[in-house]
Amino acid sequence: MKYQSLLRGKFLIRAAAAIAVVFLAGRLALPLLVPTAAIEEDLQEAIAAWTGARLEAGAPPQIEFWPYPTVTLRDVKLTRSGGDSGELATADRISATFDLLDAVRGRLDFDEIELVRPDILIVGHEDGSFNWRANGWLMDAITAARSNDENQSVETDRGIGTLTIVDGKARIDDRTRNVEHHVTDLNGTIRWPRMDRSLDVSLRGVLNGEVTEWTFVCDRPLTLFSGLNAAIKTSLSSDPMNASFEGVGSLSGNTFFAGSLQLSTPSLGHLLAWQGRDISAVGKLGQIGLDAKLNSTGYSVKLDDLELKLQDANATGVLDLHLKPQTPPRIGGTLAFDEIDLRSLLSAFSPLPGSAKAAQGDHDASLTSQLEVDLRLSAQKATFDPFALEDVAAGLRIGDGSASFDIGDSTFMGGRMSGRIALADRGFESGGQLQMTLSGVDLAPIIDTLGLTGPLPVGRATADFELSTDRPLWATTSSDVSGVVRLRMGNGILTGFNRQSFEELVAANRFFNMSEATNGVFEFTTGDFEAKIDRGLAEVRRAKLEGADKTLTFSGIVPYRTGSVALAGTIADNPQSDATVVKPTVSFFVGGSWPDPVISPVSLLTKAP
Repeated sequence: MKYQSLLRGKFLIRAAAAIAVVFLAGRLALPLLVPTAAIEEDLQEAIAAWTGARLEAGAPPQIEFWPYPTVTLRDVKLTRSGGDSGELATADRISATFDLLDAVRGRLDFDEIELVRPDILIVGHEDGSFNWRANGWLMDAITAARSNDENQSVETDRGIGTLTIVDGKARIDDRTRNVEHHVTDLNGTIRWPRMDRSLDVSLRGVLNGEVTEWTFVCDRPLTLFSGLNAAIKTSLSSDPMNASFEGVGSLSGNTFFAGSLQLSTPSLGHLLAWQGRDISAVGKLGQIGLDAKLNSTGYSVKLDDLELKLQDANATGVLDLHLKPQTPPRIGGTLAFDEIDLRSLLSAFSPLPGSAKAAQGDHDASLTSQLEVDLRLSAQKATFDPFALEDVAAGLRIGDGSASFDIGDSTFMGGRMSGRIALADRGFESGGQLQMTLSGVDLAPIIDTLGLTGPLPVGRATADFELSTDRPLWATTSSDVSGVVRLRMGNGILTGFNRQSFEELVAANRFFNMSEATNGVFEFTTGDFEAKIDRGLAEVRRAKLEGADKTLTFSGIVPYRTGSVALAGTIADNPQSDATVVKPTVSFFVGGSWPDPVISPVSLLTKAP
């Protein structure tokens, strides 16, 4: 029994040794059956099939079989095949692993490819084509997917495997927009094990000076490359912008994408500069974030169910964008804000002070030449410090050589307000014209908000403003505007004005300060004002306050920039229907600093020395 066990043990040892010898002999013999030239040719064929490029190496290939079969080519150059020669990329070396048994059978697929220190050129032509094109069996597979021909024989078990990029760089020449993008420190992987499997891209590099990460996943890449619709998921992360998209896309001649889009940037100006786009007219727009359902075809983009964050304002709505290269971007749609700062919004639509075009006074820096906008806006509250509007319905239009911001209706100080700002050609920065109408507005809170003192009319008013300025609108003060102001009032009071005391002081035929007659009010039933404004100087053409018994009128100039007044006024009895005797008209002159000017009776001024 012991002897039989011993024989059985020796047999097992010899069998194991024989298997090991056969395996080792196979491992040693198989490399001899794989010609080096054939492996190099297969790698060249695979590269040509994937990229449409011709592979050239500066040295003979190096093949290693331990720990796994690998072929390495050094001083690699990829050039366009066919008649249009041109360099596509160079690399210090390219290494690829392969299956030894497949190589012996003459059907070689590469599992993992490593591209070390590549320098890649990507050119996007005006017609939408690229300098990189698929070829060979990859093109056959794409063609079959496009035709959806199930009878066409396609080797879908072939694939790229895993492509690893190490310390690369790239130059992207976008000729449709005449911009170039540069990528350095490029590292990452492209995984496509088989043509009927998913494509997974993960790259990291420094794009135009900013560290950027890009991921892309597509379950049916052949369908996507053939121009048909396929599900995709992609994201881009960098300091200037973070974006993600998940939905359906097509890379046909008329590209199509539909799905969920999220995008955010801390500064639109920084983002545009990073992309090589000079739209200085919106360069001051700061933080922007959006979440929307995207539907794009070609250069047209629609954002439905939009949730937008624009600087400190939040809005919902719909946007339509047209982003055709070499033409101004077109933006249209409807946005509903909870609250919006109009001063901040208007200041954003202006050339950046440091932009080259703005500094040179180039016409291309003008708002109307850089952007086309047709937006309908609404807001529960809109502020233009120090005032606030409610229930605002407005529109922003830019294009055809003009730009305007229209407020169709709003609630302001218990009344209604509508108006229009028509911009100068160079945008809000260069000023414009203001037309505004107030109806039933309470003047008291306006006076309080502005901190005005002295005798002032208080009550409900209707007013029309026709003003202009050449200053930036967000920096414009009352001393920077010119135009005409008209004000009409019903029942109201003139605060800080005791008519009876005032008349008595004038009758005393002496100079006195306005403060001596401010302990009272003058009630009136109608008021009518008109003044011409010219950069801090108001020419009061007409001012009339009609009370029950008396009417106060005055005219003159008010250099409000310096806080001065120079007015001639009268107080007269109202005309009577009967023969009642009226008192003589009281005439006076108001001069000096507001709110306590000096009152001079006209009789005193005209008295002969």
